[in-house]
Amino acid sequence: MALGKSGTEMPGGIYRVGLPRSDLHVTLDGVELKPALALGSWLAFSPLGNRTVVMGDLVLTENEIAPVMQRLEEGGIGVTALHNHLLRSHPATFYMHIFAEGDAVALARALHEALARSRTPL
Repeated sequence: MALGKSGTEMPGGIYRVGLPRSDLHVTLDGVELKPALALGSWLAFSPLGNRTVVMGDLVLTENEIAPVMQRLEEGGIGVTALHNHLLRSHPATFYMHIFAEGDAVALARALHEALARSRTPL
């Protein structure tokens, strides 16, 4: 539980953790978006020999990007993309894709520390 949130075991031994941004109240053209619809961060851990691979998509606000990215990089987790899915949304939300290989507990701890720099509910 180094991540601070439990997940679900999926087929193929993948462990998926959903992190909906229920703390955000985002509107797009006057319509409030539900966290499960477009504001769902997620992480997926998969065994690979004696290591673990993790990849995911983190929903962040603009002011969360730099501190989260800095901590991810310090923890050896790569950012593979940063973009916006929801043009014209307020507040603006961004989607940070991540990837890393290593010890599962160390990766989960680094992810927890990075997410703690956002308001992502854990």
